[in-house]
This record gives sequence, C-alpha cells and structure tokens, in this order.
Amino acid sequence: MKRYVVSIIVLLLFPSCVHVISKENLEDSITGIPFREVTQNAEGYLNRKFIFGGIIAETMNGREGSEIEIVQTPIDRWGNVVARDISEGRFIVAVKRYLDPLIFRAGREITISGVLIGTQRKMLGGVDYTYPVFEAREIRLRPEELYYPYPVWREPLYYPYPYYWYDPFRNKPFLYPY
Repeated sequence: MKRYVVSIIVLLLFPSCVHVISKENLEDSITGIPFREVTQNAEGYLNRKFIFGGIIAETMNGREGSEIEIVQTPIDRWGNVVARDISEGRFIVAVKRYLDPLIFRAGREITISGVLIGTQRKMLGGVDYTYPVFEAREIRLRPEELYYPYPVWREPLYYPYPYYWYDPFRNKPFLYPY
C-alpha cells in the first residue's frame, strides 16, 4: 500500500518539473554560456540558438513585426526567472508577427528561445548601447499571479456581521455581503 501512495505522489509531482520551452527547442539550444559572453562576442555566436529569460522593458511594433526589449535575468533549470534584481544586460527579440503591447507589457517575466541574428545599437539612458538581437523561435510569458489580500469567500452563516472587504476585480472596498 505504501508503494502505491509513493507512486501516486511522484506521478503528481512529476509534471510540475518541466521546462517552459518545448523539448525541440530545448535540445537544439546552447546552454551553459553566460549572457555576458554572448554580448561580448556576438559575431562568434551568430546563427546559434539560445534560451534566455528576463523582464520585459518595452514592446515595439513595426511593419515587419514586433520587437521586445528584455532586461536579462538568471533563469532556473525549468526556465523561470529566479532573481529580478540581477542582470547582465539587455537584449532584443524580433518576432515576425504583431504582439499586443498590453499583453507583452513592461514588468512581465518572459523566457525565450531564439537564434542570435546580430546586434543593434540604440540609445539607453543617454548612452550608446549595443543590444544582441535574437529571432524568436518560442516565447513563454509567465502567468501573472492574482493577489487576494483577504479570503475570496466567507460563509455568511459563519460570519453574519457585515464587514469591509477588498475585491481585486473592483479595486475598491465594498460592504459584505453585496
């Protein structure tokens, strides 16, 4: 019986330990090379596939598609952002389709699989900055987590007295029950 319980627990935990990038793109990608080295020697790594993650700084749309400017941050072995306050620079991801800037807005965590296609020079805070440019093969946005400062539901028979409660969808307090 103990063996069955352990088997069920292992099977339930196993799917949660999967990389966010698909297996096909994961197998072809170069891992273990620091982002700093790729930015310093971009010509040496042209036309090679990498997996990087970070925080979106800006999404720009043009005639050929969209560009996402990303602040690079370290990712764990499953492709999730680990530390939002550590970075080795910025990079640009070129996508051949339109991306809605409201969905791909500044501050969201993102993981990409892309081929290094060159560099681009732009101004960043008054300084001429060289961005490595990747052509996107796969993009994964981390889902936003909902914040509930108080319990979502409380049984009226359990607590029949009215009290103020915050609803994150209304963005204002209201008197319970509504």
